[in-house]
Amino acid sequence: MPLPDYYLRAIELLGQVCEEYRGATGGDRAWLVGGASVVILTGGAFHSGDFDLVVAHEDLFKEILIKHGFQNERGQGRMGTMLHVGYMHPDHPDLGWQLVSGPLFDGKSDESKGIAIKLQGGGELTLPAYEDLIADRLGQFAAQGGKSHFELVEQARVIFRLAKEIDGDYLKRRIVEEGGDPNLLIG
Repeated sequence: MPLPDYYLRAIELLGQVCEEYRGATGGDRAWLVGGASVVILTGGAFHSGDFDLVVAHEDLFKEILIKHGFQNERGQGRMGTMLHVGYMHPDHPDLGWQLVSGPLFDGKSDESKGIAIKLQGGGELTLPAYEDLIADRLGQFAAQGGKSHFELVEQARVIFRLAKEIDGDYLKRRIVEEGGDPNLLIG
């Protein structure tokens, strides 16, 4: 299933933001993690309306988002307080962007294995290694209690099949570090 046009336009916009960020930092990358990275890698086999990003310089990235028309998104917190929960863009009202704090996968990821995706509009997105994405999906499955979230296991399996190369030792280590079960890839 190909990615819908609105999703492709959102990816192009994000690619522009990420390129500007990389230029402003002298080479630091913004990492697209979570469900949106799965959507992109699988060509739309799964759906996610959330774009989760890991960046080293959050304030700078936020400035660039605002410059490109993104707006703070607010939500209702506990006890009626308003919380800042991410960003939205008026051209993409059904999608959300959020910064995930801390280093990529708590510093356990081998960033040299990252996947750079060049976009038609000239931007570039960087996704974690196949192994890290598989580990993340299996770890999320374990953290969410299993069976009712089996799509996460399916996502891991599809990514595993799509990967051009897999470092088996690294994959197993990362799955265990994320709290997942490597045996779930078999199925």
